[in-house]
Amino acid sequence: MEITGTDVSKEAAEIILTDDNFSTIVSAVEEGHALYANIKKAVHFLLSCNIAEILILFIATMIGWVQPLLPLHILWINLITDSLPALALGVEKNSADIMKEKPRNPRESIFAYGLGGRIIFQGIVVAAITLIVY
Repeated sequence: MEITGTDVSKEAAEIILTDDNFSTIVSAVEEGHALYANIKKAVHFLLSCNIAEILILFIATMIGWVQPLLPLHILWINLITDSLPALALGVEKNSADIMKEKPRNPRESIFAYGLGGRIIFQGIVVAAITLIVY
């Protein structure tokens, strides 16, 4: 503890509570859970959009079509239409039951529990719809 702890105990500690209140640990854990969930949402969104872009260009090239996305289009998609929604996902409010979730294994991948498959599936769907419309 910051106020009542000795210097030796502060140097040996993993966590130092600056306000000497144990409820601060609960708030910090809750904030960590929310931060991790928001990072997963943003990564999910950005990777599925980028996979769609890659597939659109790859499939159009393999079929022999004129490129449906020019470099300026890709820049516009990545800078404007991808970054603002990803930022919004990054600052989303905590869910009410975030503390009821089990602690995650620190060694588990961010793509665990099917997230990688969902990213690929959504990228394929967006690419297919875009190519059909094109």
